[in-house]
Order: sequence, then C-alpha cells, then structure tokens
Amino acid sequence: MANHRKHRGYRTQKVIAEYLKQWWQYADTAGAGRQGEDILNLPTISIEVKARSDFQPLAWIKQAEANSNNKLPLVIMRCNGQGEDVGKYLMFGRVEDLVPILYQAAPSSTVERCACGSWRLEGKDCTICRLMNTNA
Repeated sequence: MANHRKHRGYRTQKVIAEYLKQWWQYADTAGAGRQGEDILNLPTISIEVKARSDFQPLAWIKQAEANSNNKLPLVIMRCNGQGEDVGKYLMFGRVEDLVPILYQAAPSSTVERCACGSWRLEGKDCTICRLMNTNA
C-alpha cells in the first residue's frame, strides 16, 4: 500500500511538470526522495506537490516556504479520485503572497458589474454569461 502512495506522488509530480511545460518549457520533476522543490526550473515560483488523502495545508505551505529559495511558494494538491487532469488540481498559497499578483492582473479600477450581476473586467466578456451561452 505504501508503495502505491509513493508511486502516485511521483506520478503526480511528473504530470504537473508536463502540464507546466506549456508555459515553462524546462519544467521538470525533482523525482523521488529529493529534498527541495518538487518541480524544477520554474523562474519565479516554487511548487510543493501533494497527492495525499490527509489534509495538512499549514504544514505543506511551511514546507513550500522552506524550499522556495525566495520564490513564490505554492502547493498543488491532487485529491483522491482526480485522475491526471492537472488543470483541475487545487493550488494554494498565502493570501499576502497572492493578492498583489491578482491585483496586477485585475486592478480594482478596471472591475465592473455585468448585467447578469457578476463582476467582470471592464471591456471583457463576463465568464458567467459566457458559460450560460455555451451551455444553452
């Protein structure tokens, strides 16, 4: 049983590295049993990968911070039953680290209310309206 969990963890690192190659072509898994970052060759972020059934977010983010080498520490978590669709995995970090990045992407002066009641970026399509039109 323990071997299955280890293999699942290593496989999760591999599929995450492959997914990230869309943006960082040299992204690679650190491999089995190596200390430090789980995904290598990312210039500004440091990723800790978890594929476990228990949930210890504070311990995991502390581990990510300890291994981050002054990069943005993040945790990517594969929940039980998720398979290998990396885009659906959960990712988290500290609010104090993420909010400034989110603000750069969507400063408050460009956010407006859509006719449907949702929020959207000024001049951009509303994601709620787009989903409703796509699923109709």
